[in-house]
Amino acid sequence: MKYFTPEEADALIPELEKIFAAVAGLAAQAELKTAALRQRRTARDSDEAAEAIERSQLQFLASGINDWLQKIVALGALPKGVAPALVDFPSRVGGEEAYLCWKLGEKRVAHYHPVNEGFSTRKPLPKRRGQT
Repeated sequence: MKYFTPEEADALIPELEKIFAAVAGLAAQAELKTAALRQRRTARDSDEAAEAIERSQLQFLASGINDWLQKIVALGALPKGVAPALVDFPSRVGGEEAYLCWKLGEKRVAHYHPVNEGFSTRKPLPKRRGQT
């Protein structure tokens, strides 16, 4: 397993932003498709062929989201959420295994959490060299 430095994780942020933009677009389409299916059920629409097509389209969108998230895994990081978009980077902090923790919208990786904990317990990273 690769361990990331904060600088290495920071360098991936532009790529992660592109990935999550694509995921957000697919997720929005999936939400619309889910709403249409729900509405079809509420209206007791019995067009089984149309429902099967919509379900197939929803599965296709879900597969597309998964494909994009796998790009994060291929980078060596771990996608931890889509809404909000979260990524963990395996690392060492203070000599202990930890995850550097990034949330979409943050311009640099500035937090971490122990491997057995999650986003809700993240802590600020120790100051980096040259940082004031």
